[in-house]
Amino acid sequence: MTYILQLIAIGISVLFLFELIMQMKKKKISEEHSVLWMMGVIGILCLSIFPNILTRVAHFLGVWWPPATLIFFLLTVLVIIGYRHTVSITKMEAEIKELAMQVALLKEQLHELQLEKQKDRKR
Repeated sequence: MTYILQLIAIGISVLFLFELIMQMKKKKISEEHSVLWMMGVIGILCLSIFPNILTRVAHFLGVWWPPATLIFFLLTVLVIIGYRHTVSITKMEAEIKELAMQVALLKEQLHELQLEKQKDRKR
């Protein structure tokens, strides 16, 4: 890895890490959802600072082309993030359905109360 590419990778990683922290401070992303992103960014930052780590890990895992190891880990992180988002979306859908049912019940009760009030006025 050339020094220019290494500096660009470090710069992008630091900027992304900074942006992630700012989004957490603004409460636009929860800490729960940002954990995996944070781990991924820190991993990329470590690989940018110490590019020999990737070669050593690839050699340890028996992979002959070190970038394949990086691609594997990146895909693994993205699959885990996608899975966690799917779980969150499913949970939110159930909560939305529950809230919709509660709103419908409250509207029905309000309608019944209004009808009773109108009957009382007529008497």
